[in-house]
Amino acid sequence: MSKIPLTGTAGPGKTATSAEKGPEFSFQKVSRKFRSGDGEFTALESVDLDIESGSFVCFIGPSGCGKTTLLNMSAGLLAPSEGAVYFRGKRLNGVNTGVGFITQHDNLLPWRTLEKNVGIALEIEKVPRKERRQRVAEVIELVGLKGFAQRYPSQLSGGMQKRASLARGLVYNPSTLLMDEPFGALDAQLRFTMQKELLRIWERDRKTIIFVTHDLDEALLLADKVVVFGTRPGRVVHVEDVPLERPRDLAELRLSPVYGELWERLWKLLDHSSPAKETS
Repeated sequence: MSKIPLTGTAGPGKTATSAEKGPEFSFQKVSRKFRSGDGEFTALESVDLDIESGSFVCFIGPSGCGKTTLLNMSAGLLAPSEGAVYFRGKRLNGVNTGVGFITQHDNLLPWRTLEKNVGIALEIEKVPRKERRQRVAEVIELVGLKGFAQRYPSQLSGGMQKRASLARGLVYNPSTLLMDEPFGALDAQLRFTMQKELLRIWERDRKTIIFVTHDLDEALLLADKVVVFGTRPGRVVHVEDVPLERPRDLAELRLSPVYGELWERLWKLLDHSSPAKETS
């Protein structure tokens, strides 16, 4: 089977553009307000942030600090109340078809096989059947599920379902993966396995990944850059480059003095940014 390139594309069948030379995302003075029964509240305030193409960036911070709100704006599912979001040099004004979105919930359709679950976006886009089957077969193999294409979700383990969700996000050929706590519900051993799998796939294609997590160890294992959020209102309080060499192993990282210094510095920022600290 010939290899279909999965890198540098912006939707099925589309090729990369010169926009790759600039940031993948640029958030410029981005704020988002919501209305509730108690009136209006600010979920996110004045975010200025660039995400470079091909980078792995983790968003971390307390609950309610705007991490997922910013991720949803990256996907074009929410519009800023103020400011602008730019994707590959163009201002977002609707759904962003250049990204794949993977959440904590796999949301596999129980009446469809793995193959048909993975390929559903290509069906919607009316990609020709031959190309669709080839692309689906490649990503199923990429995530380690070769031989399971005709299984139904109920016949797959939790780890397999998570891999299927990852394959579904990759098959559309996005230039960016948006991942909202995708491994948060997994046990520690399975979570570590999926982290290693994700890094393997990222090293292969170097897609841009924006990954939301509450786990500082996970952020330092995965990321080139960690963006720390504070709350009330949600905002970016710190951006930290992660100078740890790749490939990374968490057990080895924990023995590194550099890792220990990074962990302690970021933990203090997170602790200071928690709602309990801010109201004390």
